[in-house]
Amino acid sequence: MGTKTIENIEGQFEMFQILNENGEIVNEEAMPELSDEQLQELMRRMVYTRILDQRSISLNRQGRLGFYAPTAGQEASQLGSQFALDKEDWILPGYRDVPQIIWHGLPLYKAFLFSRGHYVGNQADGLNVLSPQIIIGAQITQTAGVALGLKKKGKKNVAITYTGDGGASQGDFYEGMNFAGAYSAPAIFVVQNNRFAISVPVEKQSAAKTIAQKAVAAGIQGVQVDGMDVLAVYKAVTDARERAINGEGPTLIETMTYRYGPHTMAGDDSNSLPF
Repeated sequence: MGTKTIENIEGQFEMFQILNENGEIVNEEAMPELSDEQLQELMRRMVYTRILDQRSISLNRQGRLGFYAPTAGQEASQLGSQFALDKEDWILPGYRDVPQIIWHGLPLYKAFLFSRGHYVGNQADGLNVLSPQIIIGAQITQTAGVALGLKKKGKKNVAITYTGDGGASQGDFYEGMNFAGAYSAPAIFVVQNNRFAISVPVEKQSAAKTIAQKAVAAGIQGVQVDGMDVLAVYKAVTDARERAINGEGPTLIETMTYRYGPHTMAGDDSNSLPF
């Protein structure tokens, strides 16, 4: 009985996709209503962010930049989700999620100062962003609080946060989702599933077949998305945002992605990831 129940739950979380790996549309009905100009802008942002990542890695290796977490491979997940937001929505990033807050309005020089540990890098005056969280998972409980604050103020906005598959193994992950679900707070929790966290395969982190299905325990919506498909990510976040501002509670979004580089530039990951 229990096994069938689990299998039934797991079967509800098939990966949502609009584009396949060849860039072909495989889900015409789900295509978001984006103009040619908006599609071009999404592409421009992804290319810009890839180049920024390459330059940042070079600066780090030269000793001119401090702590840096590479982003190559996660552009669709990061930027497709940010593109779906309103300027008044709040972003609570993890330390790899600097691109989202740059495109939300953070000046590039402040992103560099954050990496160098300068206090000005943590100042985002007039922007609805928090500094990138270094403690893995802490941003999830913070997001629940920010989202509840938005609800109590009657704002038609959401708070969105990001972590990796390793972050989904943290206690804060469950606590934040449960709190947001209990209060029907307008929160969006994005787990970018790189499948290896720092060095541990996701299969050894959890017996669950998907991270998205963990939404069931919190009584909230959950969806698994092709994280390499910028249109699918945009659509999933757009729908989640619409539900949230209409009082339908938070959503957990698992984006299936693959980061091409190491966890951070602080060590040697060559023996932990199947590059």
